[in-house]
Amino acid sequence: IASRPTTRDAWTARILYPVVGRAAPRKNAKSRGRISPVASYNKGNQVLLVLAARSSRKHGVWYKVLLARRPNTASAWVPASAVRVTRTPWRVKVDISARTGELYRAGRRVGRWKVAVGRSAYPTPAGRFAISEVVPQRNKRGFFGPAIITMTAHSERLNFFDGGDGRAALHGTNRPSLLGTAASHGCVRFSNAAIARIARSVPPGSPLDIVR
Repeated sequence: IASRPTTRDAWTARILYPVVGRAAPRKNAKSRGRISPVASYNKGNQVLLVLAARSSRKHGVWYKVLLARRPNTASAWVPASAVRVTRTPWRVKVDISARTGELYRAGRRVGRWKVAVGRSAYPTPAGRFAISEVVPQRNKRGFFGPAIITMTAHSERLNFFDGGDGRAALHGTNRPSLLGTAASHGCVRFSNAAIARIARSVPPGSPLDIVR
Protein backbone atom coordinates (compact mmCIF):
# COMPACT_ATOMS: atom_id res chain seq x y z
CA ILE A 1 0.00 0.00 0.00
CA ALA A 2 1.23 3.50 -0.79
CA SER A 3 2.15 5.99 1.91
CA ARG A 4 2.95 9.66 2.44
CA PRO A 5 5.95 11.18 0.61
CA THR A 6 9.39 10.77 2.17
CA THR A 7 12.78 12.18 1.20
CA ARG A 8 13.51 8.96 -0.73
CA ASP A 9 10.28 8.22 -2.56
CA ALA A 10 6.63 9.07 -3.05
CA TRP A 11 3.52 7.65 -4.68
CA THR A 12 1.48 9.04 -7.54
CA ALA A 13 -2.17 8.31 -8.32
CA ARG A 14 -3.45 8.42 -11.89
CA ILE A 15 -7.18 9.14 -11.86
CA LEU A 16 -8.85 6.44 -13.97
CA TYR A 17 -12.39 7.82 -14.20
CA PRO A 18 -14.37 10.79 -12.86
CA VAL A 19 -14.63 10.33 -9.12
CA VAL A 20 -15.96 12.35 -6.19
CA GLY A 21 -13.21 13.25 -3.73
CA ARG A 22 -14.19 12.86 -0.08
CA ALA A 23 -13.24 14.69 3.11
CA ALA A 24 -12.55 11.33 4.81
CA PRO A 25 -11.74 7.80 3.57
CA ARG A 26 -15.31 6.55 3.22
CA LYS A 27 -18.08 6.81 0.62
CA ASN A 28 -20.49 8.73 2.84
CA ALA A 29 -18.00 11.46 3.81
CA LYS A 30 -18.53 15.06 2.71
CA SER A 31 -17.83 15.70 -0.97
CA ARG A 32 -14.74 17.70 -1.94
CA GLY A 33 -15.91 17.89 -5.55
CA ARG A 34 -15.50 15.76 -8.63
CA ILE A 35 -11.98 14.90 -9.78
CA SER A 36 -11.48 14.46 -13.52
CA PRO A 37 -9.14 11.91 -15.11
CA VAL A 38 -8.08 14.68 -17.51
CA ALA A 39 -5.64 17.36 -16.34
CA SER A 40 -6.82 20.91 -16.95
CA TYR A 41 -3.82 22.58 -18.58
CA ASN A 42 -3.03 20.48 -21.63
CA LYS A 43 -5.67 17.73 -21.28
CA GLY A 44 -3.15 15.02 -20.38
CA ASN A 45 -3.68 12.36 -17.74
CA GLN A 46 -4.57 13.65 -14.28
CA VAL A 47 -1.84 12.25 -11.99
CA LEU A 48 -1.83 13.44 -8.38
CA LEU A 49 0.52 13.14 -5.43
CA VAL A 50 -0.51 10.68 -2.71
CA LEU A 51 -0.37 12.33 0.72
CA ALA A 52 -1.62 9.38 2.80
CA ALA A 53 -3.33 6.00 2.61
CA ARG A 54 -5.92 4.25 4.76
CA SER A 55 -7.18 0.68 4.74
CA SER A 56 -10.03 -0.77 6.76
CA ARG A 57 -12.20 -3.86 6.59
CA LYS A 58 -15.35 -1.74 6.40
CA HIS A 59 -14.32 0.91 3.87
CA GLY A 60 -11.47 -0.71 1.92
CA VAL A 61 -8.38 1.12 0.65
CA TRP A 62 -8.42 4.90 0.14
CA TYR A 63 -5.76 7.41 -0.91
CA LYS A 64 -5.52 11.07 0.07
CA VAL A 65 -4.35 13.07 -2.95
CA LEU A 66 -3.17 16.66 -3.40
CA LEU A 67 -5.55 18.44 -5.76
CA ALA A 68 -4.56 20.82 -8.56
CA ARG A 69 -7.02 23.48 -7.43
CA ARG A 70 -7.33 26.38 -5.02
CA PRO A 71 -6.48 26.65 -2.20
CA ASN A 72 -2.98 25.27 -2.78
CA THR A 73 -3.40 22.87 0.15
CA ALA A 74 -6.63 21.35 -1.23
CA SER A 75 -6.80 17.57 -0.91
CA ALA A 76 -9.36 14.76 -1.01
CA TRP A 77 -9.69 11.03 -0.40
CA VAL A 78 -10.39 8.71 -3.35
CA PRO A 79 -11.05 4.94 -3.38
CA ALA A 80 -8.30 2.64 -4.64
CA SER A 81 -10.56 1.48 -7.49
CA ALA A 82 -10.46 4.97 -9.01
CA VAL A 83 -6.67 5.28 -9.28
CA ARG A 84 -3.54 3.57 -10.54
CA VAL A 85 -0.82 4.03 -7.95
CA THR A 86 2.88 4.15 -8.88
CA ARG A 87 6.02 4.76 -6.86
CA THR A 88 8.35 7.60 -7.90
CA PRO A 89 11.90 8.28 -6.62
CA TRP A 90 11.92 11.79 -8.09
CA ARG A 91 11.47 15.09 -6.27
CA VAL A 92 12.10 18.74 -7.19
CA LYS A 93 12.99 21.41 -4.65
CA VAL A 94 13.07 25.17 -5.24
CA ASP A 95 14.59 27.58 -2.71
CA ILE A 96 13.15 31.04 -3.34
CA SER A 97 15.66 32.90 -1.17
CA ALA A 98 18.70 31.14 -2.64
CA ARG A 99 17.10 31.19 -6.11
CA THR A 100 18.09 27.62 -6.78
CA GLY A 101 16.32 24.58 -8.13
CA GLU A 102 17.36 21.04 -7.22
CA LEU A 103 16.53 17.62 -8.59
CA TYR A 104 16.56 14.56 -6.31
CA ARG A 105 16.39 10.86 -7.02
CA ALA A 106 15.82 8.46 -4.10
CA GLY A 107 16.93 11.15 -1.68
CA ARG A 108 20.18 11.96 -3.51
CA ARG A 109 20.64 15.31 -5.22
CA VAL A 110 21.43 14.79 -8.89
CA GLY A 111 21.13 18.36 -10.16
CA ARG A 112 21.30 21.94 -8.89
CA TRP A 113 20.79 25.13 -10.92
CA LYS A 114 20.22 28.85 -10.57
CA VAL A 115 16.61 29.83 -11.26
CA ALA A 116 14.53 32.97 -11.65
CA VAL A 117 11.62 33.29 -9.22
CA GLY A 118 8.63 35.61 -8.85
CA ARG A 119 9.25 39.27 -8.23
CA SER A 120 7.90 40.86 -5.05
CA ALA A 121 4.58 41.90 -6.60
CA TYR A 122 3.96 38.35 -7.87
CA PRO A 123 5.75 35.96 -5.48
CA THR A 124 6.34 32.32 -6.25
CA PRO A 125 4.01 30.30 -3.98
CA ALA A 126 5.74 28.27 -1.25
CA GLY A 127 4.71 24.89 0.14
CA ARG A 128 4.41 21.21 -0.70
CA PHE A 129 3.08 20.86 -4.24
CA ALA A 130 3.36 18.34 -7.06
CA ILE A 131 4.26 18.22 -10.72
CA SER A 132 1.06 18.23 -12.76
CA GLU A 133 1.81 18.01 -16.49
CA VAL A 134 4.91 18.06 -18.69
CA VAL A 135 4.10 20.07 -21.80
CA PRO A 136 6.80 20.05 -24.55
CA GLN A 137 7.07 23.29 -26.55
CA ARG A 138 7.36 23.41 -30.32
CA ASN A 139 9.69 26.41 -30.20
CA LYS A 140 12.41 25.16 -27.88
CA ARG A 141 14.13 28.55 -27.97
CA GLY A 142 10.99 30.54 -27.23
CA PHE A 143 9.92 32.30 -24.04
CA PHE A 144 9.14 29.04 -22.20
CA GLY A 145 12.11 27.09 -23.52
CA PRO A 146 11.69 23.40 -24.43
CA ALA A 147 9.01 22.60 -21.83
CA ILE A 148 6.42 23.93 -19.43
CA ILE A 149 6.03 21.78 -16.31
CA THR A 150 2.81 22.80 -14.61
CA MET A 151 2.43 22.33 -10.87
CA THR A 152 -0.56 21.99 -8.59
CA ALA A 153 0.14 25.44 -7.08
CA HIS A 154 -1.61 28.66 -8.09
CA SER A 155 -0.41 32.24 -7.84
CA GLU A 156 -1.12 34.05 -4.58
CA ARG A 157 -1.81 37.30 -6.47
CA LEU A 158 -3.13 36.37 -9.91
CA ASN A 159 -6.48 34.65 -10.41
CA PHE A 160 -5.91 34.59 -14.16
CA PHE A 161 -2.76 34.77 -16.27
CA ASP A 162 -2.03 34.20 -19.97
CA GLY A 163 -5.56 32.91 -20.55
CA GLY A 164 -5.40 30.40 -17.67
CA ASP A 165 -6.38 30.18 -14.01
CA GLY A 166 -3.18 31.59 -12.55
CA ARG A 167 -1.44 28.20 -12.31
CA ALA A 168 2.27 28.37 -11.53
CA ALA A 169 4.82 26.35 -13.47
CA LEU A 170 8.45 25.48 -14.00
CA HIS A 171 9.74 26.29 -17.47
CA GLY A 172 12.77 27.21 -19.52
CA THR A 173 13.72 30.68 -20.69
CA ASN A 174 15.01 32.65 -23.65
CA ARG A 175 16.55 35.17 -21.24
CA PRO A 176 19.15 33.18 -19.30
CA SER A 177 20.73 36.40 -18.03
CA LEU A 178 17.78 36.70 -15.59
CA LEU A 179 18.51 33.38 -13.88
CA GLY A 180 19.36 33.98 -10.23
CA THR A 181 17.00 36.98 -10.03
CA ALA A 182 13.38 37.69 -9.07
CA ALA A 183 11.91 38.35 -12.50
CA SER A 184 8.77 36.28 -13.12
CA HIS A 185 5.04 36.51 -12.41
CA GLY A 186 5.40 33.57 -9.98
CA CYS A 187 6.69 30.81 -12.22
CA VAL A 188 10.16 29.34 -11.74
CA ARG A 189 12.45 29.70 -14.76
CA PHE A 190 15.29 27.23 -15.31
CA SER A 191 17.94 27.10 -17.99
CA ASN A 192 16.73 25.25 -21.05
CA ALA A 193 19.15 22.38 -20.41
CA ALA A 194 17.94 22.05 -16.81
CA ILE A 195 14.21 22.09 -17.65
CA ALA A 196 14.78 19.55 -20.43
CA ARG A 197 16.46 17.21 -17.94
CA ILE A 198 13.66 17.62 -15.40
CA ALA A 199 11.02 17.08 -18.09
CA ARG A 200 12.71 13.83 -19.18
CA SER A 201 13.09 12.52 -15.64
CA VAL A 202 10.25 13.59 -13.40
CA PRO A 203 6.78 12.09 -13.95
CA PRO A 204 3.53 13.90 -13.14
CA GLY A 205 2.48 13.53 -9.51
CA SER A 206 6.04 13.74 -8.17
CA PRO A 207 6.59 16.02 -5.14
CA LEU A 208 7.65 19.61 -5.62
CA ASP A 209 8.79 21.47 -2.51
CA ILE A 210 9.14 25.25 -2.70
CA VAL A 211 10.69 26.91 0.34
CA ARG A 212 11.39 30.54 1.20
